[in-house]
Parts: sequence; C-alpha cells; structure tokens
Amino acid sequence: MVIDRPQAKQAARNLMRTARVSPYQIGLIYVIIVFALSAFEQTMLQLFGIPYYLSYSYYSTVLMPSPINWFITILVWLISIVLAAGFATYCLAIRRGKEMPLSTLFDGFSIAGKVILLEIVAGIFIFLWSLLLIIPGIIATYRYRFALYNLLENPDLGILEAINLSKEQTYGYKWQLFVLDLSFLGWLILDVFTMGFLGIWLIPYITLTDIAFYDTICAEKGMTAGSGDAPHTSGPYNGPYSPPSASSGSWDHAGSQWNTAPRSTPPAPPPALDNGAPPAEEPQTQTPPQAPSAGTPGTSPEPWERPQKPDPWSDSERKSHE
Repeated sequence: MVIDRPQAKQAARNLMRTARVSPYQIGLIYVIIVFALSAFEQTMLQLFGIPYYLSYSYYSTVLMPSPINWFITILVWLISIVLAAGFATYCLAIRRGKEMPLSTLFDGFSIAGKVILLEIVAGIFIFLWSLLLIIPGIIATYRYRFALYNLLENPDLGILEAINLSKEQTYGYKWQLFVLDLSFLGWLILDVFTMGFLGIWLIPYITLTDIAFYDTICAEKGMTAGSGDAPHTSGPYNGPYSPPSASSGSWDHAGSQWNTAPRSTPPAPPPALDNGAPPAEEPQTQTPPQAPSAGTPGTSPEPWERPQKPDPWSDSERKSHE
C-alpha cells in the first residue's frame, strides 16, 4: 500500500486549525522550554568548564566538560526525551478527537522511566547496527520509529514489546517514511534561519503527519498497540471513531474518515427503471407425474422392474391343482 503523503499532510494542517486546544500554544511552550534547557546547559558549561590548553602555533583555550557538566548534559537530555513524549501524547490525543489541556506536555513524566529506557534500548540497537555500515543504522532508526507511539497508547507494554511491534508495523513502509522525512527537509532548513521559532508551527505539523502514517499503517495491517492482533481502534482526524478492520475498507485522508466500502467487492448493479409495465410473472415449475408402480392393475411394469410370479404355496394355487 502506498500512503497518500500530500493528503496526510493536508489532514494534519486541518487538524492544527480545528483542534480545541491549539497545537501552536503547546508548541510555543515546548519550544520555550527546549530553549531554556539549552541555554541552561551552555551556561553551566561556561561556569564549570575546565580550561584545557592546546599547544600549536598559538595557544587556544577549550572548555572541557567537568563531571557536573556531564550530569547537567545528561539531565537536560532526559528531560527533553520526556517532554517529547508528552508532546507526542498530546498529538495522539487530539487526533483521536479529544480535548487535551496544555498540561498534557508534562504527561510523559508519569511514565518517564519507561520512556527513557525505551530511548536507551532503541539507541543501543541503532548504534550496534551502525557499526556494520551507516545504511543499516538508518534502517534501524526507521524500524523503531513507532515504538514510542506504541508505548504511549498502551503504557502496560514492555520495552521490547513496543520495539518488536514497531518492527512489524514499519515492515514494508521504511522507504515511505524516509521519503516523508525528506519532504520536510526544506522546512527544517528554514527553521534554522528563524532561530528555531518556526518550530512552533513545524513541530506539531511533522508530528501529526507522522502519526497519520502510524494510524494508516496500523489500520492497513489490522494491528493495535495492545497486542498486534486486534483491529486498530484509533479515531479519525476530527472526532472519536473506530474504523473497521483493514480488509473491509481504506483510510481517506482527504475526507478524514474511513471508507467502509470493500476494495474487492464490485459495485452493485443499478435498479431497473419502472416504466409502468406489469412485473413479469415468474415461471411456475410443473411437477412431473409420478410413474405408477409395477403392481398396479392395468399398467405394464417398467422395463427395469421384474414381474411378480405367483406363489406356488398360496391357497388359490393349491386348489386349482387339486
């Protein structure tokens, strides 16, 4: 199945305009927090950095991170991971037609341990694949693309369960996900020239489009974040809804709904026009007459019936001989 990328993007933009709590507001809060964390990390690096001198043609001072800098850097990285999970939770919820408050951005802290562990395990797998060549590492990145969505939709999942489920979901769709990322390359370059403030609009746009691919793939494969066997129950773009299984329809991005008409079923023929003529009578089936049995008087036996012979031991035959 080839996912209609332009229609998925258009549906994401429509949802950004119609969401009850604007994604721009939570995007603004998210960007401000990320900027604040980055500025805090740089400030700590300047305050607690250890001067290190390189002796070449001239002396130059390089600040090497101290243990407290390592601690702050790791702490900022972990907080960024959890905030990204909270933002993904918000995008998943508004796609299901729910009204989510701005505090949803911090919902990732309720399962922060699992979110961080998932990121670490997936990062280790990607690193190990990257040791072979750069291409296997890139493929592994797309293989675990939906692991976070699986965990957020079902926090009871284990880390490896969410990763394995993502491997099944992305099977056959990695190239389309790669092309999807390439389609945002121009926006990402423009975001650099705006000092990251374009991310207020761009981050919700990219995330909602990515979730559109996630939902479409799950519906196509009849999978869910819970077990991978039951039909996917995610809602459409503009309200709560449970689409049927993938074998009975297809996802319509433009109409933001599920087409329930089966793909393989031919259209029903149009009804006959009523021109005033009386309906034709159905022919009556005549029952063929039953053949008389062989012992009926006045009838000859059938060719396949043997004629009955007189019983020599009957009383009438005995009297005629006497």
